[in-house]
Amino acid sequence: MRGILTPHGRITIAPVRIPRDVALLHSWLTSPHAAYWGSLNASVDEVGREYRRIADAAHEAAWLLHLNDEPVALVETYDPAEVVVNDVPGVGHVAGDMGMHILVAPPGTEPRPGFTNSIFAATMRWLFDERGAQRVVVEPDAGNHKILAKNALAGFVDIPGLEHTPLTLGGEEKIARIQHCHALRFRASELASHAVAEHAVAATPAEHLTSAAMEEANRQLLAKAIREFVHERLLTATCMDSTSDDPGAPTHEVRFGSRVIAFRATPHRLEHLSIDPSSLRCADSSALPMLPDLLAEASEELRIAPEFLHIYLEEVQATLAARGRVLHRERPTARQLSGRDLPEHMSPQIQADHLQFVEASMVDGHPSFIANSGRGGMSEGDLNSWAPELSTAGPLVWLAAHKSSCVHALSHDLPQEDWRFWEQQLGANMWERFRTTVGKAGGDPADYLPIPIHPWQWNHSMTTTFASDIASGRLLFVGTSDDLYRPQQSLRTFFNHSRPLQPYVKTAVAVRNMGFLRGLSSTYMESTPAINDWLQHTIGTSSEFVDHGVLLLREIATVGYVADVYHRSQPLTGSKPSEHMKMAAGLWRESPIGSLESTELAVTLASVLHVDAEGNTLVGEWIQQAGTDARTWLRHLLDVYLWPAIHALASHNIVFMPHGENIILRLRQGLPVGSFFKDLGEEVAVVHREQDLPDEISRIQADHGDIDDAQRALSIHTDILDGVLRHLAALMADHNLLTDAEFWQTARTCVEDYETSHPGTLDRLPLLSETFRHSCLNRLQLRNPLTMVDLGDQNSSLIYAGDIANPLSE
Repeated sequence: MRGILTPHGRITIAPVRIPRDVALLHSWLTSPHAAYWGSLNASVDEVGREYRRIADAAHEAAWLLHLNDEPVALVETYDPAEVVVNDVPGVGHVAGDMGMHILVAPPGTEPRPGFTNSIFAATMRWLFDERGAQRVVVEPDAGNHKILAKNALAGFVDIPGLEHTPLTLGGEEKIARIQHCHALRFRASELASHAVAEHAVAATPAEHLTSAAMEEANRQLLAKAIREFVHERLLTATCMDSTSDDPGAPTHEVRFGSRVIAFRATPHRLEHLSIDPSSLRCADSSALPMLPDLLAEASEELRIAPEFLHIYLEEVQATLAARGRVLHRERPTARQLSGRDLPEHMSPQIQADHLQFVEASMVDGHPSFIANSGRGGMSEGDLNSWAPELSTAGPLVWLAAHKSSCVHALSHDLPQEDWRFWEQQLGANMWERFRTTVGKAGGDPADYLPIPIHPWQWNHSMTTTFASDIASGRLLFVGTSDDLYRPQQSLRTFFNHSRPLQPYVKTAVAVRNMGFLRGLSSTYMESTPAINDWLQHTIGTSSEFVDHGVLLLREIATVGYVADVYHRSQPLTGSKPSEHMKMAAGLWRESPIGSLESTELAVTLASVLHVDAEGNTLVGEWIQQAGTDARTWLRHLLDVYLWPAIHALASHNIVFMPHGENIILRLRQGLPVGSFFKDLGEEVAVVHREQDLPDEISRIQADHGDIDDAQRALSIHTDILDGVLRHLAALMADHNLLTDAEFWQTARTCVEDYETSHPGTLDRLPLLSETFRHSCLNRLQLRNPLTMVDLGDQNSSLIYAGDIANPLSE
């Protein structure tokens, strides 16, 4: 039972039970201190009958307050519009009204200073914070000066003209002084500080941080850190038993700060070590340190800038906690995630539910970045509400702003009457609330736009950072959505759980994660639909994409609020647009569900790297379901992932950001038969200056005369081979699905087959070169965890560690 905390202890509130509580209530009501209740001469039976009547009444209720299991007060509540003062003109009944009577138990032998204040404050806090009252109405006797004084302390004021109102209660007449108190007035009152709802200040013990799960989390993240730092040539691993006859993975050692860490690991292509986390130990037999301690010790050799050391350590701590949080929970099996047990023909709702089931089960984050779950600014409660791997569906917040205060754009094939699109997105009820809100503010709904706001953003940023915009009416609060939305791996994007055929909604959120504050640029919002339209026209409808089952999930509508003081004052700063200019924007991205056949499932590409708690791979489940060999399954994957990425680059100089979260696979009986490429407006780039582009989308041109063919090929080498396939190849080899040689030969064959279909491609793009430049992701974050790259010029921000052998060249 949730309680109310007071200076005298924790108070709980429960309904009166008859006959259990009759004797107690009789003793209180017949006590001299309860004279104004008019029951001094009531019998036990009369008291019992009255509270049975209240229990059966539709608009009344009786409650007992307990302090440490001791009953200390009686509270009666009622609906003022239905009983007691329902016939009194001037009360002005409104939704959220609640009437109240309170009787504190007879005083005991020991004085308790301020006790009545605590009881009264707890009651008011309960009515407002737990029962949802907007206004409390009371009608004390006009001559009951003690309760009137207490009412004043709680913020009650007289309702004008009702200071001496005749009332009949329980057959007894009295002259009442009718008063009311709104929630805001109580919260500003003297008594408000005497009570607080327990849940509002509750601190959880964070059990995941002290459980066995945390030790496992540290081992897993330490293994990943060693693997990736060795891969990026920041640490050097030495094989200690290369001549051993032991068939298991050989023992390696690495110096990490002042420690030498030993472990068993299997080497793979691209300088990748598959490390057994359970084998990690200190060579000197001391206790295995926590990863943050090792990072602090090794900060110089890892080249962490001193001014950013604590920021980076904080992000690693948060990532460690995130891993412990999910390991502490039950997790689904690979079999469950595979969808093998779903019916052959599935409804869109089943397909949507499974897409989100898999999405929420991706708990490891980016496979290369160590600090990939910082989520700076989110509390434990926020994470439980909005972290994609923890949360359930919830509503979004909707605001309204005049079109002149916004930039907005729609895809060319949407209805010209844009209100029809917005009505469809908000839903009929929310659209009507939107129109009503704008109308009450004196505006024409046709001149306003809806802006989706992340609930965290509303509570933590909008009401403070945009206070003047809300106060002036430039931003209107419409309310929370009727639709429920599921947060995706990207944290700020939501899937419409209530209506899965509707677009995703991407919001801005002032949370720093993996090197960026996750806002949305209003400048980008202006051109995003046009970029998506151009991509669709240029490549999305090409026979190459169609034949390989590849679709683009277009971002078809955008809105960005630009009437705030930050946009107006930007010229005065003389700098690039600040993060403050990316906090109130949204975009709508097509859902994949409507493009699936009834026999198909959609799953995030990140899931191909998933291993369940029992060590079973999701890829292995799909290979079994498909009834094919692993090499054939892999080729199907490459045909809907690597092949279209090569084609986009080779034919139109277009590069995507094809990491696991940005690709959705289409599976039929476990076999990849298509894919969806997404996150196009922010992440896509054109890497040849001779590629014709409309002026309105010129921002995606990344080549300013400084990109050569080898650099163009890096979009395949770095983002696909090193960023995704390196991890998948190791996973498949470690689980005896496919050897390294078989994996990379299959990938090479895919490239060679593309060359056969499009002769001359490899003359321009050195995809099969012996080496390629070794671009390092963690080095970016170690250099500056606040801003890893300049989004406007990402190429110049990259860090290379020499060249690395290309597994496709062999």
